[in-house]
Amino acid sequence: MEVKYKKEFYILKTKERKVDSEAPASRVEMLNGESKVIGMMAPKIQIMLTSPNIKDYNNGLHDILKKFESKILVYIITNSPISDIKKVAAVFGLNEGNLSNDFNKFSLKFGVNLNENLIAKSVFIIDKEGVIKYKEIPSNAEHKLDLDEFESALEEVINTKVKGHTHENWMSV
Repeated sequence: MEVKYKKEFYILKTKERKVDSEAPASRVEMLNGESKVIGMMAPKIQIMLTSPNIKDYNNGLHDILKKFESKILVYIITNSPISDIKKVAAVFGLNEGNLSNDFNKFSLKFGVNLNENLIAKSVFIIDKEGVIKYKEIPSNAEHKLDLDEFESALEEVINTKVKGHTHENWMSV
């Protein structure tokens, strides 16, 4: 896939991640110094937001995430400088334990790497089982995410009832 950012065109590097496929696990160093493995099975639905510019984080996106905060874990991965990330975190009250600019390995695993210094804008919704249920990668990294579509997809994943395992009655034969 080709992505435009600041008048340059980039080809996404590595493997494309598909909806309904298993999300990759990725170790990421968070802003607070904590190292986390994210993307696999988790007690809550995971939202992976990536952006080449943390300043793209906005009120519309923040309001959606706040609305569902008890049911989701949000991770924001960017190539922005730490000073910019801290400013945005202060404005929106974001937890530094869920923010990172350690993007390179993550971006390669999730298929959103533009180059060694740049990550594409994207959003992934990963269910509790570690399966990608929604993804959006705008073809122009300076365009906004489709927040209506994202919110609808998030509501759908939250409201999906997990079906239990069904056993065959093999012993009664």
